[in-house]
Amino acid sequence: MSKPATIRNSIRKLTKLYNIAVSKELSELGFTMPQMMVIKEIIQERKTIGQISKALDLSYSTVSGIIDRLERGGFVARVKDQQDRRVIWIERTCKLEENSDRLNVYQETFYAEMLSGVTEEEIDSFIRTLQILINHMEKKAEEKS
Repeated sequence: MSKPATIRNSIRKLTKLYNIAVSKELSELGFTMPQMMVIKEIIQERKTIGQISKALDLSYSTVSGIIDRLERGGFVARVKDQQDRRVIWIERTCKLEENSDRLNVYQETFYAEMLSGVTEEEIDSFIRTLQILINHMEKKAEEKS
């Protein structure tokens, strides 16, 4: 197998393993990956479904369905805008705030646990290598634009 194909396969495998670990963590909390992506979007500030849809590159109807399930669970609320009644904001609820410490999938502690047992030198090497790959891919993407 060529070196580029080995890199491609390694990235795919790493992504798959990461997604399995995240999905397992989320399922223990009763969330799906798409629900967590929406929560991540609104945890800091309220947003409209359109804003969330655009940020996640998902259709409006898909995001609306995810929000329906989160709303039934009491984690988010739809709130009408005071100035423009056509605008509906998606906001986190007290229940989500109370449980936010359990939602560590996007926090540093989750990654620290995932990398426990790896030496600092190895982590530094991973970071340098990934940054080289990212920089190269960004240049290639710019050339294609």
